[in-house]
Amino acid sequence: MKTQDSNQHWLATHAVLVGLTPLIPVPFLDDVVKSYFRRRLVRQLAASHGRELGAAELDALVKEDDGGCLRGCLMTALVYPLKKVFAKVFYFLEWKRAADLTSHTYHFGYLMNYALRRGPDGRSLLDARGADAVGAAVAAVVREAPIKPVEGAVTATFRQSRKVLRGGAELLGASLRRLTRRAPAEQVAEAIEEVEPQEQREIAPVAERLQRAVAAVPEEHFARLRSGLHERLDRSGP
Repeated sequence: MKTQDSNQHWLATHAVLVGLTPLIPVPFLDDVVKSYFRRRLVRQLAASHGRELGAAELDALVKEDDGGCLRGCLMTALVYPLKKVFAKVFYFLEWKRAADLTSHTYHFGYLMNYALRRGPDGRSLLDARGADAVGAAVAAVVREAPIKPVEGAVTATFRQSRKVLRGGAELLGASLRRLTRRAPAEQVAEAIEEVEPQEQREIAPVAERLQRAVAAVPEEHFARLRSGLHERLDRSGP
């Protein structure tokens, strides 16, 4: 069971959208855009399982232990001016980070989808363990699990799709360029939604290609992810 077929489209699409964020030609806003797409992915997965998430639940499920905006914004402020000087190096690093984010987001979405799926008793792991425990366990498994199989699928997909992906990032950038680093999340969401239909059309072939590539990943990889999630939850107590 890789994931429910009806959610494969959402997983691949949002994995690609999150992967675009390092390529957006607007400094300081990539983390805000990444957060927007991660939150939307979890909401859509929950809705597909008949679950409406409260604000506190959603916050707990998407929480990342990555230092937050302080570290991210500081690094952006230090690094961005160097991009023109070391253009070739940063070109490679941007694409590497884009591929890594896509792979991590797919794993994150896969495990969230699994945690939201109702079992024979009508309850999900989220129902049984709560959002804080599930969010922390998913983050730990994604951080520690070997991601090479899906990473290979993502890398192959990106190799064939660079022009389309760069175009998608430029489309988002054009809409976001009028905003500042202190723009509230609502303004970022509005800017993304303005170009969303065109954006979805732009990256649809990439998402479909990623779906086909991930379908070839051995089931054992996903079984280990599920097992790792259960082990993490067991260790966190009842």
